[in-house]
Amino acid sequence: MSAPSERKAPYEPPRQSLRGQLLDAAVILVLIFATLFVTTYLTGDESEDATGTSQVRSVSQLPVTPGEKAQYQKMIDTGTADLPTIAAGVEANQPDPHKYDIDWLALVGTAVLLAVYLGFVYRVSFREYREVIEERFGPRSRSDEEVSG
Repeated sequence: MSAPSERKAPYEPPRQSLRGQLLDAAVILVLIFATLFVTTYLTGDESEDATGTSQVRSVSQLPVTPGEKAQYQKMIDTGTADLPTIAAGVEANQPDPHKYDIDWLALVGTAVLLAVYLGFVYRVSFREYREVIEERFGPRSRSDEEVSG
């Protein structure tokens, strides 16, 4: 046991350098842009093909209520919106059983990747936690291991 007059210095956590912080931020930005790029350019072609082949129907032919038809016609007359935009919006909101198809391989791959990442974070965090405890309270003594084990 330590003497009552002996005080431990307050804990000072290790500081990350500015270079390390900038590297962390750059890695996160690269990962975000890569994710956005992949999702935009690899999955974006399907929606362009679907909208490019459909014909634009007049407001009276759209499958909406008479009140909506009147409002859409008013928007076209005032120049707020054009017929192709309104027709595309109405078409996009129609029920379709294949509207939200799930790619099961991508879903399973994402789940596995997430599990691996969370496992990595857990291991690293637990190791750092033990280092902080050891730095703050000193290494484990033999008697501590016998009590806990």
